[in-house]
Amino acid sequence: MNVLSSRLRGTLAFALCQLPLVWLAALRYVPFMEVPHEGWGIVYLLLTWVGHFGLLVLLGWGLLMAPACVLPRRYLWPVAALVATLGLGALLVDTVVYAQYRFHVNYFMVSLFLNDKNGEIFSFSLETWAVVIAVSLALLIAQGWLAHKMIVTGWQRSIPTGRTVGVLLVALFAGHLLHIVADARYMRSVTQQTSVYPLLFPATAKDFMAEHGWLDPRAARGERANIDAREADELEWPLNPLQCSPQSSPNIMLIMIDSWRHDEYDAQTTPHLYAALHQNGRRYTEHYSGGNSTRTGVMSLFYGLTGNYYAYINNTQTPPLLVTEMQRQGYALGIFAAASLDSVGFDRTVFSSVSPLRMGTPGETPHERDARMTDDWRQWLDQHEQTSSSKPWFGMLFYDAPHGYSVPEGADKPFQPSASEMNYLELGPETDPQPWANLHRNSVHHDDQLIGQVIDDLKARGEWDNTVLIVTADHGQSFNDFHKNYWGHNSHFASPQTHVPMILHGPGITPGEQTGMSSHLDVAPMLMRHALGCSNPLSDYAQGGDLLDAQLDHPRVIASSYLDYGIIEPDRITVVDGTGKWKILDRHLDPIEDADFSPAVFNALGLFRQFYEK
Repeated sequence: MNVLSSRLRGTLAFALCQLPLVWLAALRYVPFMEVPHEGWGIVYLLLTWVGHFGLLVLLGWGLLMAPACVLPRRYLWPVAALVATLGLGALLVDTVVYAQYRFHVNYFMVSLFLNDKNGEIFSFSLETWAVVIAVSLALLIAQGWLAHKMIVTGWQRSIPTGRTVGVLLVALFAGHLLHIVADARYMRSVTQQTSVYPLLFPATAKDFMAEHGWLDPRAARGERANIDAREADELEWPLNPLQCSPQSSPNIMLIMIDSWRHDEYDAQTTPHLYAALHQNGRRYTEHYSGGNSTRTGVMSLFYGLTGNYYAYINNTQTPPLLVTEMQRQGYALGIFAAASLDSVGFDRTVFSSVSPLRMGTPGETPHERDARMTDDWRQWLDQHEQTSSSKPWFGMLFYDAPHGYSVPEGADKPFQPSASEMNYLELGPETDPQPWANLHRNSVHHDDQLIGQVIDDLKARGEWDNTVLIVTADHGQSFNDFHKNYWGHNSHFASPQTHVPMILHGPGITPGEQTGMSSHLDVAPMLMRHALGCSNPLSDYAQGGDLLDAQLDHPRVIASSYLDYGIIEPDRITVVDGTGKWKILDRHLDPIEDADFSPAVFNALGLFRQFYEK
């Protein structure tokens, strides 16, 4: 065996030795997999477990082929150890992301991480970093030892590299062939597994199968959620020019608390809001965000559109009609957020027509930024009264402390036992959620005090009775509510992540409690009609109803994530992923066996095309 062949064989043997480690790390996906109990499902699981993860290992070896061609052994083994450590580290990170969000690391997640400012999206404690660094160093040392043995010492001779690669490739090919048949014949025991594997793009051949008469017609039923889906180059939005002539121009104030759950509004958690609004405001007990993430939740509120429009809106930097109409009517815009607006793309979407735009708020922690933002807002109002008092204003305060589990040192923490900080490494299926939920609730309690200051200030200025106030959240937050290891948000569409508080107060708003199902998609139409005087039918520019309609009670609401969407009904949730596959769950996220689509689902799917050019 010549020197080059020896180096290539050594790196291949080293790569194949990673396979047991990859399988071990991949076991972290298993709790989130619907493990099959039928024959073909079990066969597919075994084939894919061997073949697909074998492919990932061979791809890693591909990264070593070029170095193996040019580097001598004494330099090659450290490179191989580093590549293996980075690969396993990436897989472990992906298992953590998947456990939290039920999707794999992707370009968007990486972009958020690289552009995160002040730890506003990804915040890790020193303890977390210490554990990660220690584990990485230990893994690197172990990989270095193994790489030296395989590439330099000659242990490679004990590894049957050719036969092993052959087995992996046969398993890979057989798994994809089985999926082709299963996809065409709608064998859910097979197709339901695919989302759990990173970088898996399962093969399909529906047209080929249909042409040869092998396609089970019942398979079409599994694709009905994607009927008539089509790409559109432009939006026809609004359908007709807006006709807006306001009788009066009230101020409009939107206060949002990031990740505020529906059950975190009460006299104990939010005493200032409760005192000011519970008897004097209009409360919506079954209100849902249009998303389980900040991006889609806020988008649905400002645009009155479902999340499937986001990509086009973002790419074209199309602002919401609500904002452009306020600008046309001369509203002064005081837009304040504790976290940076550009980190979630609001500079390109919601506020793309606003210039200059304050991107965020200085501060070391979320609670510091919340306090600074509240002070800056009052200063903005002072300046507005001095220079533009004749103009109505729109104000937005977007609080962030609950999202960061952030409470000032020494602040009131009425909910105990409470964790001192969030540590995602401690979360798991058996973790007691109470300390983390209490920390979150204490952060809401802290922001409530700041919001109380804002309300008192509006009253002192004489603006309270002439201001339409909206208090709500972008989305909710999970604390393993259904014992399925869901934590955080952007991972499902059940109540913990989508059911949020909604309280209104202001001119023309009758106090009371409304129990019908309502949505963030109803907010923009309400403001356009009642505050901005737009007389168009709501269907000209929105997919929601009028939040002030006393009869409002949707049969379903729609919420979106980055890739998936959920159609939420009183007794079920229909979830459709980015590939068009679907499942029907109850409100506790348990599958409903043999369930078929309800009429509300077809109605919802029709909305997705409402403003795309026909």
